[in-house]
Amino acid sequence: MAVDNPTMCQIISNVFDDMLAMPTQVVDRPVSEFNTDRIVAAIRISGSVEEVVVVEAPTASASLIGETMFAADPGTLASEEICDAVGEVVNMIGGNVKGLYDGDSKLSLPCVSQESGVVDSGFGNGDTVCVNVSGHPVLVRWHDVTPAAV
Repeated sequence: MAVDNPTMCQIISNVFDDMLAMPTQVVDRPVSEFNTDRIVAAIRISGSVEEVVVVEAPTASASLIGETMFAADPGTLASEEICDAVGEVVNMIGGNVKGLYDGDSKLSLPCVSQESGVVDSGFGNGDTVCVNVSGHPVLVRWHDVTPAAV
């Protein structure tokens, strides 16, 4: 069973709305609006399914996520703490996605980086959803990376 957009939107809502008390709203934004400084966190599910989940948050969005997660005052977090927060978000989303699949599978550790410039709009056969989280944009992408049978 592949993860469809409504299911991913529900997972995103569970993480942000329910766990972090940060309201979400799905929005229609071009990926090019994320061509800015941002935190990118990725996690891989492997085993009965091979899936990658990526969260991209512009710096202001990532900072707000970190401040909310750690109950910190605005502007007080170090960049490492902000990266940790976005990594934890992709970990929570990835864990929820992993739970949708039957069979044994493992969740990798999150890989988090600070990036700038053009977002890779050629995300293979993956899916993308953009949400406003407390009014700030966050991009979530997921991609089945199961090797093709030969």
